[in-house]
Amino acid sequence: MNLQSRMKLNHLSFPTVDVTTEAKFFEEHFGARIEFVDTATGNALLKHGGTDIVLEAMKEAVPWHRDFHFGFELETKREVDALYEQLKRAGVKVETEVFNRVGRGSRFFGRTPGGVQFEINTREDMESKWDADKK
Repeated sequence: MNLQSRMKLNHLSFPTVDVTTEAKFFEEHFGARIEFVDTATGNALLKHGGTDIVLEAMKEAVPWHRDFHFGFELETKREVDALYEQLKRAGVKVETEVFNRVGRGSRFFGRTPGGVQFEINTREDMESKWDADKK
């Protein structure tokens, strides 16, 4: 039995010095639902689809490697463009314009309040060689 093919992503865990701000960011901009904030530890659990997002309270900011990121996918480039504009208007740190390099689909990058890089992309305009589902 190939267990790897049966695995699904269970959770993402991010350390942050400001759990409340980070949780509200995930809720407001990415549609996550805040399940609870543990008053004893300050940690929070959020839900996004079938994936948990754990925010761990830290006393000091954690330095993130500049290329470390997580990504959300939207159906269309139009949706990617719309979210890009929405985040910019909201004052979110957006690091790139929307782009499609080497046919991998349109995308842009930004940062959460805690400094974690995120990517928003679509496969709508992806060249077929990059789409594993088509092979």
